Amino acid sequence: MSNSDYIDNSTLSTTDAKPTADDNTTTPQAEPEMDQVVITMPAKLKRALIATVQFIRSLFTGEVIINPTVSKGYDYLAYIAFLMLISIVTLFSSLHMQIRENHLSEQVRLTRERAVRTEEQRIKATTHSAIVRALAERGIDITDCYEPVTIIKKE
Repeated sequence: MSNSDYIDNSTLSTTDAKPTADDNTTTPQAEPEMDQVVITMPAKLKRALIATVQFIRSLFTGEVIINPTVSKGYDYLAYIAFLMLISIVTLFSSLHMQIRENHLSEQVRLTRERAVRTEEQRIKATTHSAIVRALAERGIDITDCYEPVTIIKKE
């Protein structure tokens, strides 16, 4: 450790020559050499800096786990971890249900299309011309009735 890295919490006293009424000249202040520079800072700032450095060191070494201040919050950390797990499970469950709903919606759409096509085929097969054609293929001759339809009422 060099002298330039030295941190002192005391104040640096300077011996500045102050001009007096009798003396019109001032003595120049001597410039310190680079290896004699002393860095001063207030004690409060020094304690905060040391605490920060110790906390960062404890993070890297793992000592933060056994720190009594941190160990008081383990219950809260466990609760937060549990809530995060529940959140993840809920998210994946809702995603699975959405995929299932999309799959079922697609199956319903295909079933409706198939029902419409089947209904069209049934209607085409039961028309008058389709019946006449089917009977002609079998060799049965059919003649159409051209008289108007009369409705017989029961009394």
